[in-house]
Amino acid sequence: MYNNKFAPKSVTTPVKAGLACLVLAGSALALPGAAFAQDGDVIEIRMQRYTDAGEDKIFNRYKDMLAEASDGRIILNIFRGGELVPNDQMFAALRSGTLHAINGYGGYWGGQMDTAVIESGIPMAWTSLEEARELWDERGFGDLLAENYAQMGVHYVAPVFGGKFDLLTKEPVESLADLSELKIRATPSASAVLDHFDVPTVFIPPEEFYIALSTNSIDGLVYGGPYDYSVLNLNEVATHYTELNMLYPGFVDSILVNQNVWNSMSEELQEIFTEVTAEWADYRHQKYVEWNEEASHLFEITSLPESDVQEMTKAAQDVWDAEAEKSPRAAEAIEMIRNMARDKGRLE
Repeated sequence: MYNNKFAPKSVTTPVKAGLACLVLAGSALALPGAAFAQDGDVIEIRMQRYTDAGEDKIFNRYKDMLAEASDGRIILNIFRGGELVPNDQMFAALRSGTLHAINGYGGYWGGQMDTAVIESGIPMAWTSLEEARELWDERGFGDLLAENYAQMGVHYVAPVFGGKFDLLTKEPVESLADLSELKIRATPSASAVLDHFDVPTVFIPPEEFYIALSTNSIDGLVYGGPYDYSVLNLNEVATHYTELNMLYPGFVDSILVNQNVWNSMSEELQEIFTEVTAEWADYRHQKYVEWNEEASHLFEITSLPESDVQEMTKAAQDVWDAEAEKSPRAAEAIEMIRNMARDKGRLE
């Protein structure tokens, strides 16, 4: 079951490395040649993330945190996105045991698991970190995800909350009405909401953003936060940043472990892995906060009025209903989200 680890405790149990070494490899159904140690086991885990070399430092920190907390008994070998398997095949590789663990994004396996897209983030589902944590920890969404993953042979360790998901435009935008005169790049789910307000949308990949903005092919885009836009040098062609409150955190990743691999760990190592992962996930989110703050001076920042946020929440119901139709479990997840939106005053 999923446990609340957002206020992680330090690991104080003395850890002494034993002589036995457990190297996990092969199928999720069988781990050929593995000698499962009873005490003092050392476990080596092959993990792939979906990000590139730019995130090496952050993930090396995760590796080091686990090694230190376990006194060297948890060895995490982390591979960059696509190094072992294509990113959209990571979940299947995890289930089969080709990968022992992944740092992934549910949108990659939305067709394989009925709550994966909801987990990764749908428009207006949560508009603050506090809401997201409440949904996971207090309203049962974390437990629901853990149960769903367990049925697929995967242990759900923790969510990893991401950064911002806001609007960058060439001209000032202070209301939804302003957007109706602009052509906006948006993801399909964001477009489904903007369509309700007659906002023209188009989808193009990130590598085309700069040229599209500089040639007026688009007037703006919904993609990330100040940091994300500055990395792409988009502040050179557009400087008006509008906080939409459409979704924050703008995406949610996860740390997942093959269930057989997880079961092979001692209870002590499982506890260490869980607590360290939660601590690292919090650090990961704080880095997004810091990066966005550092880049914010490059943009003129405004926010949509609260009345527009409420209107967008109403408009998002079609997206929510489409996810709810996937399964009774997905419908239960959407009801959790809908109840929270009502409690927060975003939905009648």
